[in-house]
Amino acid sequence: MKLEFHIIFLLLGTLIFTSAKTQVQPIKVALFSPIYIDSAFNGNVYRLDDRNLPKQVLPGLEFYNGVMAAVDSLQKQGVNAIVMIYDTKNNQLPVDSILKTNEMLDLDFIITSSNDRKDLKKLADFALLHKIPLISATYPNNAGINNNPYFIILNSTLQTHCTSIYKYLQRNYAFDKIVLFTRKGKPAEIIQSIFSQMGHNTYGIPLKYLTIQLPDTFSVKQITPYLDSTKKNILICGSLNDGFAMQLIKAASDAKNFSSLVVGMPTWDAMPGLEQPLYSNASIVYTTPFYCNRNTALYNSIAEKYKQQLNSYPSDMMLKGYETIFHFMKVWQQYGSESLNHLSDSHITLFNNFNIQPIRDNKNLGVIHYMENQQLYFLQKTGGILKSVN
Repeated sequence: MKLEFHIIFLLLGTLIFTSAKTQVQPIKVALFSPIYIDSAFNGNVYRLDDRNLPKQVLPGLEFYNGVMAAVDSLQKQGVNAIVMIYDTKNNQLPVDSILKTNEMLDLDFIITSSNDRKDLKKLADFALLHKIPLISATYPNNAGINNNPYFIILNSTLQTHCTSIYKYLQRNYAFDKIVLFTRKGKPAEIIQSIFSQMGHNTYGIPLKYLTIQLPDTFSVKQITPYLDSTKKNILICGSLNDGFAMQLIKAASDAKNFSSLVVGMPTWDAMPGLEQPLYSNASIVYTTPFYCNRNTALYNSIAEKYKQQLNSYPSDMMLKGYETIFHFMKVWQQYGSESLNHLSDSHITLFNNFNIQPIRDNKNLGVIHYMENQQLYFLQKTGGILKSVN
């Protein structure tokens, strides 16, 4: 199946797949993904080189490819469904216009891989108004959306990541030397604040750690005064800046007389450059809500079919698209109108478990701001080898 066919299919907008064995009401789903279809066509003429696609096209297209692969699997399993696919970057049919159409009113749920905060807000407002669950598969925060129990975040927030890191260190490294290295800037301040709040609110013994602010440019000489040669040193990267993170990893790698573990942020999952020999001596750990073990029979089966169809191997975005539509389609197939109470059912698990919990208002516990996936995986990379250490 060529890329051109995939993009042309988007122009059609709707896919219906049914089972001859059942006449039950089909599950109706809308998928919103940024494909940038306007940049792919000049009128009806496809104008992109398959081998040199613009970077902005790839995430949404790969997510869509994953959805299509899962649809093929669901169809073979006899699932009765209607999947409507919309490009959030289509200038001829913007999100506002789509949401006004009648076909949006009887949806079972909506999935989006949108990276646009404004579009996400529009979708969330629509979901709340019509009481339709909106599953945000890739956006890493709540986009300012609150008081909306129909808004479901799969890509866990910074608050959840930092809370989990704090508890992980409590369980595994409480008696080691812990240093939180940070820099100027709002994200770093947020990370510091979360760690401070955890120290006040934890049920266990609070972590003892040192907070050190580093300049934007630093080397091993700036961190070694805070390390202990008699203990394992846990170096927490208290910043979301990739450049700062890479400097900290390199400094830890260069501090050869110290045993160190660098603990990173969720952005490290997609941070370029970690494979370079320059950083190979460092041992790092970071959190992610999505981890695909590429040594399983399931992955190999998906990868083989994907290779045959598109002459490529599945990316994380492709696998996220596959898992998202497959998992929630199976949930709705089994539970129907009760599906919101079964979003995390583990017997439908493909690559990852979900632990979707309500995030409540601190002052009024009856108010649910949104639903969020609390399941995180801790991945450790040492000597170029990546493994889960949960």
